Amino acid sequence: MGGPIPLSRQPFSIGVNDALTAGFNARVFTLFDAWQDLANSSHGPYASAREAIYRGQLIFNTRQFFVSDVRGVNDRLNKPTIGATCTVCHDTPNVGNHSVSLPLDLGLTDASHRTPDMPLYTFRNKTTGKTIQTTDPGRALITGKWNDMSTFKGPVLRNIATRAPYFHNGMAATLAEVVDFYDSRFNIGLSAQEKSDLVAFLRAL
Repeated sequence: MGGPIPLSRQPFSIGVNDALTAGFNARVFTLFDAWQDLANSSHGPYASAREAIYRGQLIFNTRQFFVSDVRGVNDRLNKPTIGATCTVCHDTPNVGNHSVSLPLDLGLTDASHRTPDMPLYTFRNKTTGKTIQTTDPGRALITGKWNDMSTFKGPVLRNIATRAPYFHNGMAATLAEVVDFYDSRFNIGLSAQEKSDLVAFLRAL
């Protein structure tokens, strides 16, 4: 299913498979379903690699964790914690971008992630007096809205292996570092094998 023609035939419309609708299907990626069980078959030297990719796809689709303190999600839904899978945000079938406009603040611009080459800005809300320190105001520079502070659009995942470094500020040099960030940020509890399988899946997209 590689190449531009099959990719162009993937279903898409604004809001397709949006997690906030009743029709949401967390099984966003099905590209590697045929590689589910190759251990006992004669599929050549790539069988184990293909199984790892399938396992990564399965983790991406189904592994549940809790999302909290994410501006653009928790505040928008007025829920301090929500259950999620990776596909709640990467919801477009077999492509992996978000099908509606949903800029998010994952904490990438927090002072704790600042490196010496990054600036650090302090903003104060004139109404509430609340302050935020950030290395990048993100979408708030466009809208002027406090709720948009340090929010950014998530990327399309297809062909992501060719686009290092990752995140808007390049703070992750490898896909393994991306997986480590999410595992730590949301306390997912991934094993070393699960992290390796997720990287294999992402590299194969």
